[in-house]
Amino acid sequence: MKFNRFLPFATPSQLLVCETDGFSLRAAVLRRSDQDLELLYQAKTEQVDMAEGLGDVLTALKKQGWQGGGSAILLSPAVFSSLVELPVNPRKPRPLLQMVELARWEAEPLLLQHVTRWSVGHLLVGQGYMTEEQARAVMEMQQGKSGGSLALAEQFSLRRFGDLAVELGYIKRSQLNACLTGQEWLKAADEAIEVGWAAQSAVEDIPGTFNWLISCVHQSLLRRWADAFARQGVKLRTMYPLTGCSAALLPSAETHAVLLEAQPGLGFSTRMSGSGYTTLRHYLNLHKAPLDICLESYHALHAPPREPVWLASWPPAPELAASLEHMLELELHPLTHAVVGDKVSPGMAGAAYHALGLADDERCVGVRLGGPLPALHDRLEVRAAALCLALLLLLGASELSLWVRKSSVDTYKQQVDASWQSIDEAVKRINARTAEIAQIKEKIKSARTEQSRLENLARFYDEDIPERMDLVKGVLGMLQTLVDNEVIIERLDEPDKSALKPAGSPAANPTLPPNPLSDKRIEAENLVLEAWALSDSAAQMFIKRVGDAAARWDLQVREPKVTFGKGPLSSSGFSISLRLVKSAEPDGKIIRLSNPNPHETTPFE
Repeated sequence: MKFNRFLPFATPSQLLVCETDGFSLRAAVLRRSDQDLELLYQAKTEQVDMAEGLGDVLTALKKQGWQGGGSAILLSPAVFSSLVELPVNPRKPRPLLQMVELARWEAEPLLLQHVTRWSVGHLLVGQGYMTEEQARAVMEMQQGKSGGSLALAEQFSLRRFGDLAVELGYIKRSQLNACLTGQEWLKAADEAIEVGWAAQSAVEDIPGTFNWLISCVHQSLLRRWADAFARQGVKLRTMYPLTGCSAALLPSAETHAVLLEAQPGLGFSTRMSGSGYTTLRHYLNLHKAPLDICLESYHALHAPPREPVWLASWPPAPELAASLEHMLELELHPLTHAVVGDKVSPGMAGAAYHALGLADDERCVGVRLGGPLPALHDRLEVRAAALCLALLLLLGASELSLWVRKSSVDTYKQQVDASWQSIDEAVKRINARTAEIAQIKEKIKSARTEQSRLENLARFYDEDIPERMDLVKGVLGMLQTLVDNEVIIERLDEPDKSALKPAGSPAANPTLPPNPLSDKRIEAENLVLEAWALSDSAAQMFIKRVGDAAARWDLQVREPKVTFGKGPLSSSGFSISLRLVKSAEPDGKIIRLSNPNPHETTPFE
C-alpha cells in the first residue's frame, strides 16, 4: 500500500492532471473528496509545441477559477510500461540502487524499441499527412530499392525522411515541422532513463521469480517536461504511460479479471490473477478501428471465458462496448468514472487515483523525477517525521512528568496550606487565649493590689494605729517624767516621712560615722522635739535623759542641738532641738535597741 494511504495529509488534496498524445494536450484539475474524485476545471489545446500548449491550458484553467500552483502529473506515450520477470521477492526487496539497476537493465531495450514508434514517418502516417504506401516509397528510395541508378540511390540515402517526403510532394513543410516539433516531446537521444516499478504475482513455472510492472522514460525528456511545468509555477511529480493507468479504477475486490483499454490507434490489454498482473500487452496501429484493436488484444491474452472483462475507452464510445459484447459473446463491464468525459480519459482518472493515494500501488506505476523513493524507513521525510514524533513523545513524556510532579506539588502545597491554616487558627486561638490570660493576670494583679491595699489598711487599723498610739503615749509619758523646773517642752511634732534621710546616712546622724552595713536602713518613725532649758548643763542632762528613756521604745536621738538664745518671756536660756528616730530594715523589720520588760509601764500609762 502507498505511504500516503496511511498518512493522507502527505498527498495534496488537489491535483493537476495532464495528458498528451504528442499533438494535443488535455488538462483537468481534480480534487480528492473523501475516497473519491471530483472534477473542478478542465481544458484542451491542439497546440503542437507542448511548452506553449501547457501555457494555453493553464491559462484557460485559471480563467475558470483555478488558483494555479501545486502539483501535477502527466500521461504521455513517451512513457513505456511493461511486465518483466525478476528474481526478486517483493517481501525481501533488494537495496534501492541495486533494484534501480535491475529495472534499468530490463527496461532499456524495451524503451529503445518503443522509441522507434515515434519516428517522423510513423508520426506523419499517424496524423494522416501521408499514407502508408507513400511512407513505404520514401523508405525504399532511402534504401536504394526504387530501381534508380546507383548515384541516385546514394543521393537519396543521405536525405532525411521528412525532407525527401516534402521534395516528393507527399507532405507540406508545415506538416513536417509539426511532426518534428511533436517528436521532440516524445523521444530523446540520451541513453539515461528513469524507471519505476511495482511488484506483481509470482511466475508460476519459474520458482523464485516474480513479475514486476515497470515504467520507464528518458531522463532528459522527463526533465524537459518538469522544466516546462516549473515555468508555469507547477511542480511535476510523476509521468505515467498513456495507456494502462485506468486499471487503478478497478474495484479492489476484483482480483481475477481482464482489462481492455482503447485510445485512437492505441490498445492496452492485461490480465490480473490473484495479487497482480500476469500478462500485459501494448498494441499500436494508428489506422485500425478501436473495435479491431480490442478484439486482437483480447484474443492475444488467451483469457478463459469465465473471467470478467472490463473496458475503458476514450473518447467515450458506448457502441464499442455493445459491439464487443456481441462479438465476444460475453458480458462486458464498462470501466469509467464520474469525472471521465470529452477532456478527461479513464487513464487520467486512474492516474489521479494512484497519485492521490486512492488506489493500490500494484495496478499503476509512474516515473518520478530523480527516481523511485527509497523504502519508508530510509526516506528522509519519514526519518524526519519519526524524529519529530520521537521528540513529540519525549516532549509529551516530559510534559506528563512535569504535570504529575506539578500535581504532586500542588497536592502537597494544599496539604501544607491546610496545615498552615490549622496552625494559623491555632495561633489565633493561642493569641486569644494569651490575651484572655493577660486580662486575667491584670485582673489578678488588680485584685492582689486591692488585696494588698486592704491588707495594709487592715494592718494599719489593726496594728499600726494601736502601736502608734502606744508609741505616742509612751513618748508623752517619758517626757512627763523628764520635765523639771529647769526644762520646758515647747513642741513635739512628726514631720513628713518623705523628706527623711536613710537612717545610716551621715546627714541623719552627723555625730556617728557612716556604717556601710546600715546604709539601707530607713527611718520608720521620726519625731521632732524642741525644748528650752535655763542652763547648758540642764539642757545636756535633758538630752541624755531623753536618749536613755527613748531606747526603751527603740528610738534614737538624732541631730541634738543646744543653742543659747531668748526663751519664753524673753528670758535668756538654751534652746534644745532633736529628733527621735525609730530605724527599720528595708523589709520593714524594726531594729530593736533594747529588750524592755513588757509588764513595766510608764507613769503616763
